[in-house]
Amino acid sequence: MLMFEQGKIFFVLLKQVFDQHYPELNELDTTVGDGDHGYTMQRGTTEIYKRISKANCHDFADLFDTAAIAFAEGSGGAIGPILSAFFAEGGVLFKGKCGLSTGDLAVFIENGAEAIMQVGGAVPGDKTILDAMIPAYKYLSQNEEQSPQDVLEQTWQITKKAAEATAEMVARQGRARFLKENSKNYQDAGATSFAWIIYTLWQAALNEKAHISDDTSTTDFHPHGKFLNEPAEIVHEDNRGLSLAYPELVRLTDDEVLIRAQQKEPGKVGIAIGHGGGHTPSMGGFIGYGLLDADVYGPIFTCASGIKISRAIQYANRKAGVILLVSNHTGDVLNARLAKRRAEQAAIPVELVLSSDDIATAPRSQFIERRGLGGLLFALKIGGAAAERGYPLAKVAEIMRKTNERTASLAVALSAPTHPVTGKPLFEIPEDHLEIGTGVHGEAGVYSGVLKPAREIVNRVVDKLVNDLEEFDEKKYLVLLNGSGGTSLMELHILFQNIFDLLVQKGIQPASSVVGSFFTTQEMKGFSLSLCALTEEMKSLWNDPASGACFRWPYK
Repeated sequence: MLMFEQGKIFFVLLKQVFDQHYPELNELDTTVGDGDHGYTMQRGTTEIYKRISKANCHDFADLFDTAAIAFAEGSGGAIGPILSAFFAEGGVLFKGKCGLSTGDLAVFIENGAEAIMQVGGAVPGDKTILDAMIPAYKYLSQNEEQSPQDVLEQTWQITKKAAEATAEMVARQGRARFLKENSKNYQDAGATSFAWIIYTLWQAALNEKAHISDDTSTTDFHPHGKFLNEPAEIVHEDNRGLSLAYPELVRLTDDEVLIRAQQKEPGKVGIAIGHGGGHTPSMGGFIGYGLLDADVYGPIFTCASGIKISRAIQYANRKAGVILLVSNHTGDVLNARLAKRRAEQAAIPVELVLSSDDIATAPRSQFIERRGLGGLLFALKIGGAAAERGYPLAKVAEIMRKTNERTASLAVALSAPTHPVTGKPLFEIPEDHLEIGTGVHGEAGVYSGVLKPAREIVNRVVDKLVNDLEEFDEKKYLVLLNGSGGTSLMELHILFQNIFDLLVQKGIQPASSVVGSFFTTQEMKGFSLSLCALTEEMKSLWNDPASGACFRWPYK
């Protein structure tokens, strides 16, 4: 049997294991993500350690319930709700249990896999954490008459090999799915983390002692080329600085949610969002009249947890329901689903509105599967105006979804951004080269080649966007030219005059234009171009006034 004290040791050892192995997990995540999976696991297991150390747990159900909540709140990203759902199964299965058999562990992992499939939508073979879980519970169930101490070492070896085998798979879930066949030849970070979880369970069964250091000193933190203080305070200090600079527009609550300083009238629909830090001004700059009511940041490049997003929904609620705007990235979507569930349990009606505008990631016929990019601004501004006019929840959601359908975006990158904590680039790009179709974290694009004059780049990008929107009869377009963080306003203006001329040549009237750096990725050089085919109703809503710290309309 695995005894209760060994269960507590397991959760303490998790912190020790991921403190040790987070760099290699970050490295695995670099190829298709933003290189922070290890950080996310480290944050989540550290939060579990803190809470388990203080909690008054009486059985295994208490331990796993505590771990589920702690991981969801402490980690964020895609893995946050995934492993939270996994741990929560222990809270259901292990009530009253102070000892676990091998059979108990087998059922727990099997049920945990089912919960993950429900939450994330993945199935075995999609190149996810499931591909390490399935062999684990199968082996345990085949050897359930043996003690955990006798079978967990072999379970770990089997799980580790299963994680390594994901390198031969094509990803069908998460960011990696956009790479299609190019997603081969790297090992899935989530599956690898699960192998380390099984390893830790084996060590706990052996009564391995944990050696946890509480030293949180930041004296060795010297970020290159950035004006920062402590790594853990980057997002908080960014948000606090915004709220101090624009107190008439935005306020930072004690639980770290950015909200409107002057709340919307009661009886009007609220609009909220949750996302990762590191993209300033991002959504914090869009809080205000005719825009967002509440916004919550997660850690750098990692979506806020669903629990935190549910708090943003509560702040945004003015007794008419809330739109939760979601950029179509795996972590954002999973946490949004969790937030919606929690908000509705608190009797707040919620509509999820997906922003999916990146044409590099799916064809027009599957636009709802596309990755989210800067075109989110159009749905936000138009939906914000509809909410201010007093439209009901369903009508606001409808016009925002219609706007998203009529939006197409494409991004171009010239250089990689560096992670503000590690100082390491998020991807590699040769000097004097460009990538077309990159994501906001430098996810691989659809074209890589030698840098061309601005007009040639614009020709390629505009042609693809206009072709994508050709099914819509309306030829009055909204235009957003968004700098990625390291592109000067001079360059954006040079690009825009080429964009404007080319659209006019194609018989398209730029109805309104926005040029600037709003959705950034640190100092990445590049831009994204978003076009939206306007209906008369959308045009009318777009022209309504709006005022945020970093965006106002009309510009006058």
